[in-house]
Order: sequence, then structure tokens, then C-alpha cells
Amino acid sequence: MGKKSVHSGDSEEDLAAKIRLLENELASLKQTLHAKRTVKQLQNSSFGITQIIDEVPTPASRTTLVGEGAIFDESWVLDTLKFLVKQQRPNSIQQILAKVGELLALREIALWSRDNHSNTNQFQYQWCTADLPDGTRSHLQNPAWLESLLQPDSASLRQLQEGTPLEVRATDHDMADVTLGLRTQGIYNSLLIPLCEQGQVRGLITLHRDNPRTWHPKDNKALGSLLAWLFRFMQQHEQLRIMVDRDTRHQYAMEATNDGLWDWNLLTNRIYFSRSYLRMLGYDYEDLPGNLDTLRDYFVHPDDVDNMLVEYQTAVENQRESLQLQFRMLHRDGHELWVNSKAKLFEPDHNGKATRCVGVNTDITDFMSSREELINAKAQADLASRTKSEFLARISHEIRTPMNAIIGIGYLLNDTQLDEQQQSYLSSINSAADSLLQIINQLLDFSKIEAGRVILEYAHFDLDQLFEKISRLFEISALHRSVNIIYDIKPDVPRFLRGDASRLSQILSHLISNAFQYSNTNQVVVRVCRRAQSAKQVMLEFTVEDSGLGMTEEKLAHIKERLVFNHNAQDHEKNSYGLGICSHLVHLMQGDFAIESSLNHGCKITFSASFERSHFGEKTLVNHPRDLNNIRVLIVDDNSIARTIIASTARSIHLQVDEIDNPVSAIERIRQADNLGQPYHFILLDYRMPNMNGLQLTGLIKTDRTLKSKPHVFLISAYHRDEISSSDPNAILVDEFLSKPVSESRLFDAISQTIGREQLLQDISPEITITNEALELLENCHLLIAEDNVVNQQVIRGILKKKKISSVIAANGIEALKLLESSSEIFDAILMDLEMPEMDGIEATQCIRAGHIQQLQDIPIIAVTAQAMRGDRERCLAAGMNGYLSKPVNPELLYTTLADILRKKKISNGNTQH
Repeated sequence: MGKKSVHSGDSEEDLAAKIRLLENELASLKQTLHAKRTVKQLQNSSFGITQIIDEVPTPASRTTLVGEGAIFDESWVLDTLKFLVKQQRPNSIQQILAKVGELLALREIALWSRDNHSNTNQFQYQWCTADLPDGTRSHLQNPAWLESLLQPDSASLRQLQEGTPLEVRATDHDMADVTLGLRTQGIYNSLLIPLCEQGQVRGLITLHRDNPRTWHPKDNKALGSLLAWLFRFMQQHEQLRIMVDRDTRHQYAMEATNDGLWDWNLLTNRIYFSRSYLRMLGYDYEDLPGNLDTLRDYFVHPDDVDNMLVEYQTAVENQRESLQLQFRMLHRDGHELWVNSKAKLFEPDHNGKATRCVGVNTDITDFMSSREELINAKAQADLASRTKSEFLARISHEIRTPMNAIIGIGYLLNDTQLDEQQQSYLSSINSAADSLLQIINQLLDFSKIEAGRVILEYAHFDLDQLFEKISRLFEISALHRSVNIIYDIKPDVPRFLRGDASRLSQILSHLISNAFQYSNTNQVVVRVCRRAQSAKQVMLEFTVEDSGLGMTEEKLAHIKERLVFNHNAQDHEKNSYGLGICSHLVHLMQGDFAIESSLNHGCKITFSASFERSHFGEKTLVNHPRDLNNIRVLIVDDNSIARTIIASTARSIHLQVDEIDNPVSAIERIRQADNLGQPYHFILLDYRMPNMNGLQLTGLIKTDRTLKSKPHVFLISAYHRDEISSSDPNAILVDEFLSKPVSESRLFDAISQTIGREQLLQDISPEITITNEALELLENCHLLIAEDNVVNQQVIRGILKKKKISSVIAANGIEALKLLESSSEIFDAILMDLEMPEMDGIEATQCIRAGHIQQLQDIPIIAVTAQAMRGDRERCLAAGMNGYLSKPVNPELLYTTLADILRKKKISNGNTQH
């Protein structure tokens, strides 16, 4: 144990080690300062040299005796450094090595760098005599002989780390193994002079002789000093090479790009323009000076130059780091081009304001032209759509007004005392009116999906308990005393779900009841399997199947037709659980509904429904009907009858439909519509067509790179998906497979599901929502009805009276304003017709909302109009109306809409009073 220091507590050995470390650092610092001073002196002195130094200086000892046989001294080192500084060429090192080798009568001399982390040596430079064999030269260039000598922790390496040259002689018996390889190459005397930094060998100079001549210490010292300068010179040239490579790489990159680079000195207003910058504008490199005047007077469009300069000046004043501009520039031949300019601000002064700005200009002329063309095309399309909408709105108004009277009077007449014959006549009138209303809804743009008013409940339920309750229901029924319900529930079907259990039970109960009543069998099989799933939802498929009498094709087609035309209509018959109601509920559950049957082979009804996974706290999802007026569809089928039927089916749900009879013309029509900015959203293809089938056409559509907006492809075929996909690889490109015949409900379901997965289609096909509300809010309400048609006045008053709602009539907007202003009666809301003489509903609403009637500017206003066009709802809401109803007025929808608005008014008044 060493003695402890009184002051620090360290041992004397530790203190001695620290002192040696400080001495090494101090020596390294002195050497660095000395090197800097020497380089400066050499650079200064080199300016005074009048003669050009073309070769390495010869030491004075060749003419004057230095003493004791030494050849080199410090003065020769300084002269050699002047040679290096003056020449500044990498081969200068080779010349110096040659001079040393000749003067010392060496066989070979080499320069090495060393990596102390990996204990490896890298060969750098070499000089050797002309008669040195190639094998010897290669052996001395190979670092293996050097690494065998300088093993880690060896005495040789430690000697070099101390800065002492190492002599290696063939006569040294303790180094015989190391020198064996050298001796075989005729090398008998070697010297290693190290370059050390902080106790580590950074580089070496190795000298080899074929004679035992001794190495003079003064030569060793001089060569050690020279070695340090040679390494600094090598490092300088390596950094210079890296910089040159970087500049060359940058220059090549700028030449290869179409973007223009510029560098603006904000103090001198000198600007560097790259060759690609000038090439973009049609100029050569030295045509114009690089300054702000050139940019302002020649390059930037005169209408944009002031704004551009203001933007840059503002960025500098606000000390922004970057900015991006779009402006016009002028080509040398006079035409304009648009550029997107991205710039960064650098080198702030003492006030923090940038003094240098560097940026890149990108030519965006083609992009700007395309954008302008798209804007013009959209304006033309909007004008055409607006003209069509105005025409159809007028037709809608003229047809719906008398229909409102027919249906409304029939609704009121049904509550009077009628004999059996009158009741039959009234039933026929109502049936004919309903059928006519269906036809009107098919011809006009407002989809009959708007009639859906069922709001699904979302609650957690147990599927096993649901089936158990259904079983009990039929077991205790006297009519089905001996029934047998078999449940085939697949293992992957979840037991706990979140959805409307009562509606699901309603559907299953009705289907099972029908199977027992009409199939003449006492056994029904109910199957459940998982169809699809996502992170939040699961789609289940239910099948109710019997093996009874079945149905004829005609009867089956009749039932399917009833489902197609009534799945959105309310069923007022005694059997409120009809197939139409079931189909409608299934669609609300985001599923599909199908019936299969043949005579004497039973009947199978399959439907699917979507449920949420049973995780508490998740949001409910309700699938509301959608407005499909803006969805464009192209139908491709070579069979004219099939094509006409499918087109009629598509139009019945208010899709915009075009037809074409062959695939070649179809692809051209799709491209034409895409180029006009009116792309098709869906393509319905027949599978079997001559020359080119539906899958081949699907491949052409999906791989057409010219289409900016690719449509969804539905393949119509009597074959199943798996039968087609196994034979043709294009099947994976089909978005949906539709089986023939394509029913309205099936097509609607497929399109609705696709719309639900794509935001763009959702934007042009908005949801139509109807709020369900308690009708007790309506009792004893007092309304103002603004309606010019006497029959409609009677219908609306009668509908309101059924719910104990009193009303006052105004024949137009002016009368309505006068009543509101002069009457002492308090109105809870206004039913406002849009089309009225003297002052229409929109203008009257605007007057009320503007405050022309004191204290009534917030009164609820509901639009009642025969115009059922898309856009009218938005126009009414923009005028300040609170709701929107289309004629013929649906009583239930009127009640729920009015109750919802009154509820909101009540809540708002309560918050205000509070």
C-alpha cells in the first residue's frame, strides 16, 4: 500500500499517475500550438519565395558535415515543410519518402496509419528501390509482418507507445521468430518510428535495409518530427477530398433534377442561381448577373414580384425559419410558368434576423393548369345538376300536392263510421294511393328510404336466453303444441352481444311461426354461424329452414316482389310481423334477407345481422337509410331484357343509371366519364358475355392507370363466388358478387355496405335520420299553419287534431307574419309551406329570424313542401328552419319531428330560465 496524501487522501502512486497524465496532455497541447505556429510561419515565408520548389530539399549534411554521421536536422524538416506547403499535392509525400530512402540507402520505406481499437495497421505510402523484387514489395505492404511484431501488451508496442523508435535486427536472437519473414525477403535491419498522441500510436514510418548499418538518433528525431507533419498533411488532403466529393455530388444532383436551387445573400443582394434554375427559365449560366435586379426584372412575373418580395421581407422581419410561396415566373421566350418555392433562412445577425436565404423552386405549371380545368368542369357539372334539380322539383311539387290530398283525406276518412262496402272502397283507394306513391318515389329523386322510422335499441343481451324464450313461446302455444325447433349454433358464435334483442326475437319468431303454419311440418331448424367480424362488430347469419310443402316459383317471386317494394314501408295490417317488416329490420341491422323455396322441398329463409361486441362503454352504431341520388352506376350486359330489369331495379332505389351492351364500349364510357369529372361509382357486370366476360372486364377496369377514380365492381352471376374465384384470378378484384336475379333489397344492401366503408361515397350519400320521441309533448300544442292549398290545409289540420293539437291557418307568408304580429295567441311552432303566393316560406322564415316580429325570432319552424329534392333540406335549414317534411305528409313522421323540436325548445327554455 502506498502512502496517502495529506490533502487529497490519494496514494502517492495515484498522484504520480495523474501528474504523468497532465504532463502528456500539456506536451500534446504544446505540440499542437507549435504546429500551428510553424504552419503559419511556413505559409508566410512561402510568399517570399521567388523560386519554384520542384523537388524535395537536400539536407545540408550532404555538403557540410553535421556531426557523427547524421544526415537530417530540424532545418531540413522546415525546408521540407515549405516544399509541402508550396506544392500542396498528394504525391509530394511520395517524393519525400523517395528522398529519405535515397539518402539513407534504404531498400524500402513506408508510411502506416494505426487503429488502436482493432489493433490493425493500414498501409498508406511506399518507396522502394527499383531492383526490389515484387514479392518483397508485396510482403512489406502486407500488414501481417507488422501486426506480428506489435502484438497487444507486447514490449515492442509499449516501446513505441512511449515515443521511442524500435530497431529490429536480424541478429537479435529474442526476435528471431518475428524477423524470419523479413530475413527471407533480404531485410536484415529495420526501424519503426512512431507518431504518438496521448500514449497511443497513431502512425508509423518503417525503414528497411539489407545491411547492419546503425540508425543515427538525430536522424530518428528529425524523421519523427517529419512524420507528424506528414500525417497532418494527409489529414488535410483527406478532408479536402471529402469536401470535393461532396461538392461534386451536390453539383451532379442539381444537374440531374428539374428543380432550381438559389442562394440569396440578404446583405449584398447577390443571388446564386443553379444551372437547373436557369435552364427552367431558358437561360444559360452566364447570360445574366446573379443579383436581386435579375430576379426582379427578368425572372419573376411583374404582377407577382412585389408580393413575393414583401413575403420574404416579412419572413425576415418576423424571424421565421422557413416559408413557402407559389408565384409566376417568366420564361426567356415570354411564356408564364408557376413555381412552388420552398426557402429556409440562415445565419442570423445580432438582432436575430437572417442574412442568408436558400431555397428550391419546383415547376408546378401542369398542376395549376389541371386544377383550373377541374374547377371549370365542376362548375359546369354543378350548373347542369342545379338545372335538373329545379326541373324535377317543379314536377315533384305538381304531383305530390294532389297525392297529399288523396292520402290525407283517406287517412281522416278511415276514422269515421263506415259500412263494410265503404270500408272496402276506402281500402282500395288507400291501396291504389300507396302504389301510386311508390311509383312517384321511383320516378323522383327522393328515395323511399326516407320512410324508415325504426330506431334500433342497443343493449347487452344473452343469445342463449333469447333462443330459450323463443322455444318456450312455441312450447306453450296451443297451436304449436307438438313443434320441434332444432338449433344449430356454431361454436364460434358469441353468446353475449350488444344490439336490439327484441327486434331479433321479433324476426325469428315470425319466421318460425310462418314455417309451422304454412309448411305442414312440425320441425324447423334454426342455424346460426359467424359470417364476418371486425375489431368492434360481428356479423351473424341466421337461417330458418323447414322441409315441408315449399312454394311454387310464382308464389316465391310474388313474396320477393312484396319484400322489394315494401321493406321500407310501415305495415298497417293485422299481421304486423310480416316479411316486409322482417326485411326492413334486417336492413337496419346492416344485414341482408333471402328466401329459397321449391315445391315439395321446403323453404329456407336466411338473413344476416350486425352486432357490436359486448364491451361496456362502446358507442352504439345505427345504420340509417341513405340518400342515393348522387350515386352513378353503369350496367353492362349483352342481354337487353336482363339489362333493362337490372336498370329498373337500380332506378327504383334512385341511383343514377346508364346502360351499355358490350364490354369494349363499357371501358371507353368509363374513361370518358372519368375524364369529364363525373366518374361512375359502381359498375354492375354480367358474368357471361361474348368475346369478353365480366371478370376479364373487371381486370381491365381495376388495372387501368388512366382512371383517376376507380369504380367499385359488382359481378352479377348465377354462379357462387367460390365457383368463379377458383377458376379466374381476376375474381379477387371484384368488390361484390350479386346472384341473379338482382333484387332491389340485395342491390341496396350491397351498395349501402360499400358506401359505409368509403368516406367519399358517404359525403355524397348523406344519412337521412328521423328522431323517435314521446308524443305526449304534442297534446294541447298550438301551431300556425302557413299553407295556400285549401285541401292541404284541411289534411294537416285533421292530422294535428288527432293528437289534440290546435292550429290556425295563414294562406301565405304575409298573412303568417301579420298573425304572428297582431294575434294575442301564443304559437308553439309553425308549419311553413315553401311554395306560396305573394311571399313564400323561405322569405317569411328569413323575416322572422331577422327579428321583424318581436320575441318570436326563435320560434320553431318546420318546412312542409312538395319539393322532395336533394338540396331543399339544406336550403330550408340555411334560412333558419328547424325541420323538414315532404308531401304527402306522413302523420307519424310529422308527430315525431314536431315532438323532437318541441322537446329541444323545452330544454332550451329550461336552461335559459336556470
